[in-house]
Amino acid sequence: MLDKCLIVDDHEMIRETIAIMAKSLGFEEAITAIDGADAISKLYHERPSLIITDLQMDPIDGLEMLRLVRSGRFGLPHDIPIIILTANASESVIAQCIAFDVDAFLVKPVNRQSLQERVNQLAQQAKPKKTIEHYFEIYQQDPAKTTAFQTNGTIAFADEAMEEFESLVHESAPLSDIPTVSEPVATTDTKQDVEIAPPKKLFIKWQDRFSVGQSDLDNSNMALLDIINDTYDIIINHKDEKAFDEIAARFDAYIKGHILLEEQLLEQREYQRLKVHKEMHVRLVKQADFVILKCQADPSFYKTDFFKLLRFWWVKHVVQEDTKYKNVFLEHA
Repeated sequence: MLDKCLIVDDHEMIRETIAIMAKSLGFEEAITAIDGADAISKLYHERPSLIITDLQMDPIDGLEMLRLVRSGRFGLPHDIPIIILTANASESVIAQCIAFDVDAFLVKPVNRQSLQERVNQLAQQAKPKKTIEHYFEIYQQDPAKTTAFQTNGTIAFADEAMEEFESLVHESAPLSDIPTVSEPVATTDTKQDVEIAPPKKLFIKWQDRFSVGQSDLDNSNMALLDIINDTYDIIINHKDEKAFDEIAARFDAYIKGHILLEEQLLEQREYQRLKVHKEMHVRLVKQADFVILKCQADPSFYKTDFFKLLRFWWVKHVVQEDTKYKNVFLEHA
């Protein structure tokens, strides 16, 4: 990963600044390119281990470069990790980047800490890539892209689980209906003025009916409930959007730990619906990856898509699906 980095941006100061940051993070070499066309040439000849690219460039923009690389055109390494820099990108463009398995997004202006977080993320767990044939088939459906950055949206997921997710979103109350709380009130103490923060409001409270009959799994689901409530607290109290980064990391840890634990325990109990349950997990993880990448591209999606995903995961999976195996654990108690 830290061999050679390719930075692509049509603004000299931006690409040179990111190149300096990359070198300070341990990259042996930082190559720069002025646009997608230049980048393709550098990628072919220099063979970097990572690409960091802007979206809006001429004659070949970042999205088109991503499509070409993933499709294996010109003998390019289709599975190279790619981070896309975003600034006011449309939702349809973000969706297309995700469909071509962009590895991460980074919101402009870029600082060293945010770049390090993304590089560390890819070093710990690189996004798996599909075959060249898969990407080329998608590419052929819409091979010509304008250089004016006008794009047609594509559906990242077309299975029944995504349709169920969308239906739940439409049924949910809009975020504008979420009650607001008053601003912090300053009170006078004998020694100093003390600012009292508004009390934390819970979106969902734990109830006995949420139990799945196994204490470790219940504790894991309580952690998910904490994530949901903390996300709600950030939204209604208008906290800094950077607070969502820690929430997203907690959610990612929950997903990995909970699914591993749950599938192991259900396999030990020879749960009859285990195959179906594992298939649900695959779809849920795909949805989570999709939404979290959208949030990387535009943090405003934390308040909409991310919060809706959490609600969906809780209602449709934990409450309606996980509780179905409760008797399996009660019988072995």
